[in-house]
Amino acid sequence: MSTQTVLEIAPPSASVSYSSTFANFDFLLHRRRRKEVRSQQVILVAILEACRTPTVQHWIMVKARLGYDTFRKHMNELVSLGMMNTLNEGNKTLYSLSERGLSLLQQLSPSE
Repeated sequence: MSTQTVLEIAPPSASVSYSSTFANFDFLLHRRRRKEVRSQQVILVAILEACRTPTVQHWIMVKARLGYDTFRKHMNELVSLGMMNTLNEGNKTLYSLSERGLSLLQQLSPSE
């Protein structure tokens, strides 16, 4: 079936009003929550806070509200700088704070 036969089936005088059809859809789009833009410092503090106790990657990502790429970028940096320790327990890798990481967390955290 060609596109011309499809166009010939619809009468030329038929006008379709999409305004009422998409009104609810527009409403749903406007209700969406916008992603919060966080600074690098806020992300680092969230990761360091999540790693106060030895924790697996998944729970760090959940607690710090990070995607995989952002998590990987920051964790590679923190591990290479000696801020984080990695512990291998069987097939799990646990991440925990080192002394340097704890001092960085104290410096970056807002004093209360």
